[in-house]
Amino acid sequence: MEYKWRCLIAVCFGTFMATMDFSIVNVALPTLSREFDKPPDTVVWVALASSLMVTGITLTAGRIGDLYGRKRVYITGWVIFTVGMLVASFAQTIEQLIAFRFFQAIGVALAIANGNAIVTEAFPPEQRGQALGTTGSVVGAGLMTGPIVGGLILEGLSWQAIFYLRAPIGLIAMTLAFLFIRPSAPSSELTSRKVDIPGAITLFATLSSALLAVNRGTSWGWGSPVILGLFAFSACALASFLRVESRAVSPVIALGLFKVRSYAVGVSSLALNFAGQSAVTFLMPFYLQQVRGYSTGQTGLVIATVPSMMLLLSPISGRVSDRFGFRHQTTAGIVLVSIGLLLMSTIDASTPIGLVMARLAVIGVGTSIFMSPNSASIMGSVPKERLGTASASVATARNIGNATGLAMASAILVGVASTSAGFTAARVADLPAEAILDGVTAAFLAAAAVSSLAIVASSFRGKQARPVTPPAAQVAPAIQE
Repeated sequence: MEYKWRCLIAVCFGTFMATMDFSIVNVALPTLSREFDKPPDTVVWVALASSLMVTGITLTAGRIGDLYGRKRVYITGWVIFTVGMLVASFAQTIEQLIAFRFFQAIGVALAIANGNAIVTEAFPPEQRGQALGTTGSVVGAGLMTGPIVGGLILEGLSWQAIFYLRAPIGLIAMTLAFLFIRPSAPSSELTSRKVDIPGAITLFATLSSALLAVNRGTSWGWGSPVILGLFAFSACALASFLRVESRAVSPVIALGLFKVRSYAVGVSSLALNFAGQSAVTFLMPFYLQQVRGYSTGQTGLVIATVPSMMLLLSPISGRVSDRFGFRHQTTAGIVLVSIGLLLMSTIDASTPIGLVMARLAVIGVGTSIFMSPNSASIMGSVPKERLGTASASVATARNIGNATGLAMASAILVGVASTSAGFTAARVADLPAEAILDGVTAAFLAAAAVSSLAIVASSFRGKQARPVTPPAAQVAPAIQE
């Protein structure tokens, strides 16, 4: 088997396990609340800790891979991930479990930050879309498979099994990476190979505080002093980060990258697309279980429509983009996602489940058409020594989009459903089905509006720019298109 295919197998296996980690723990939160006798707003930190850490350090992890070799950093990530899985299963308190999740998330960040960069380096440009399309389909499958797998594990075993059963899989991912991935040469930039520590700290402060505010805005109150303070702190940290990066010898993010239109448009449209699409995973369980009376197993099968389309079509989409280019293909994909979300806003309690799944299939097809060429556009617009940064940008944009979309969907669902019912319940499940349906459809309509912003962003995409090698610390000026 050729090296590029071995490399793709190793990265896809790792990507599936890393992305599934984001969602598999969510299904265990009610169980953890009972086991540790802690309220939900405390237990949610088991999931939130991982999101905060991964979002905050992924770009730095990508830069470390650029500087010191991507295979080395990728395998180190899997070592940390596997150890984190094992120690998490021995947690005696919720505080210990949260701390172990912070540690484990460092490994996840190191792995996902460098995965796309490794694949991009292994494949020639004419096959890059197909390869990245395959990894994109695996991302979708991992995110949506987590709740299904977690639910099955919890039905027969304890919560600890969520963690220790995945430790051997971490060893497999580590072994595949060791055997199938070639070492990459460290960056040849004529600059200091020291990690930009001030930039890494200010970037983490910017992203983690903003993500925390968005994630907890609904429960803590959007106008509360804590949330407003977090947003203000994030803005100040962002200003500090930009100042630091403009002067750094070897910055975490070369700000000149954002002068390259295909890179800037690709990252922004990716974040907006996921901000709209993430509503599906949050809203569908409420619709199917509270409005339609479906079981958790049936719910998982219906939601699996989206990742099924991604698994089937993403590699094909990648091949099409390799052959015909991807400027208009990305926009067409987002248009389909927006149409699918708009159609979801028209469902009611009597909509045939086949038509509901058809609407979800439209979203899945649109995502498949969009993801492969968009990822190829981002990865192909940067010089080789910045592939880790570009790969990390894809993961970070996806995480920010997901967090923002979930916060938006939850706020609209609760607000509209409470208004429709005429009272505010402690839990959404306590509201009548009709009120929940009103909230679900309103949230899908808002998600369609956000997704359509990605159409606007993608329409500014120019012809694919050829990457340029940056002098010293900065990327060359914007490519003329």
